[in-house]
Amino acid sequence: MNQYSKYTKLKFTIERILGAEAWYALKESNYLPTWKTQISKVIKALVISIQQSVEIYDSEWIEEIIKARNDGIDSVKRAGSIDEIISVLAATLIEISFIQVGFMPNRRGEREKVTLKKENWKLNIYRSAIYIQTDEQKDRLFISKQRRKIGFDEQFELLRKYKRSKSKLTYIEWCSENAQA
Repeated sequence: MNQYSKYTKLKFTIERILGAEAWYALKESNYLPTWKTQISKVIKALVISIQQSVEIYDSEWIEEIIKARNDGIDSVKRAGSIDEIISVLAATLIEISFIQVGFMPNRRGEREKVTLKKENWKLNIYRSAIYIQTDEQKDRLFISKQRRKIGFDEQFELLRKYKRSKSKLTYIEWCSENAQA
């Protein structure tokens, strides 16, 4: 075990995003280029995911996201330590998160204490984020949760029973009515 084992949670999260190869690359590594490569990939993957998943947005918003990505990757390239790389990652993710809910606040230089009062954090003055689910997405999420809860085979059998029933109810409604949720 080396001093970089303290980043285990981050490494597990990166593995969830980029797969086992990324985990093994970082597992006991203190090699700066490896960290720079993997963290840059995470930042790029996030922005690709945003571009592929967010269906309606204005051009200025996506430009802000891309600028945050580019600034983050440039800062990763210049970083001189793993701690600095992780700091850059955290800052980049925070900025992108705030942009996604409306805009990145800029209270730099303000001397007044910023409180966590709700009115200080309503960030929809330029745009609003709306998260919706189609019926198909709801069904997929329900099936995924159900599968984790009762197992693949049992869930598959329930789905088969539902289809054979030729019910006019949705699968979710049918499961609820038949106490199979």
